[in-house]
Amino acid sequence: MANPTVVTAEPNRQELFITREFNAPRELVFKAFTTPEILLQFYAPFGIKMKFNYADFQNGGSYSWTHSDGADKIYCTFKGVIHEIVAPERMIQTAEMEDLPKGGQVCLEIFTFEELSNNKTKLIIQDVFRSIEDRDEMVQSGFESGVVAIFEQLDELLIEGKIR
Repeated sequence: MANPTVVTAEPNRQELFITREFNAPRELVFKAFTTPEILLQFYAPFGIKMKFNYADFQNGGSYSWTHSDGADKIYCTFKGVIHEIVAPERMIQTAEMEDLPKGGQVCLEIFTFEELSNNKTKLIIQDVFRSIEDRDEMVQSGFESGVVAIFEQLDELLIEGKIR
C-alpha cells in the first residue's frame, strides 16, 4: 500500500505543503526529481504523456515540459527556472503554467529530501504563490489527485528497481 500524501493548505496563506514518504533511499528519490529521463517515466498522471521541450537541471538552469494525450491534444505546459540543486538535500525552482488567461502566476517550489531510518525518505514540497488567490485556485483545481497518482507511479519505479 502506498504511503499517504498529505497536502496542507492553511486558510489565508500564500503557501501549501505536500508531504510524502517513500520506501527508498534519499539519493534515489532525489535523483528521480532532478533527472529529466526519470521524470518522464512518472511525472504525468492518468495515462497522460510528458515531453520536455528543454531541460537543464542545474543551478541557474531552466525547463519546460508539456503534458499531452500523445497525439494532438496538449493539456498544459509548464516552465521554470532551477535556482538551486543541493544533492541529495533540496531543489529550489519556479513553476509557471503557460497560456493562462491571467499571466504571472509563478510559484516558488522548495523540494526538501529528508533521510529517515530504514532507507526511507520524506519529501516535503513547499509551494509559495504570489497571492492567496493564486494558491486557492491551485487547491481548488483538484491537483491533489494528480500528485497522488504521480507519487504512486514513482513508488512503482522504485519498487521495480528502475532507478539506480
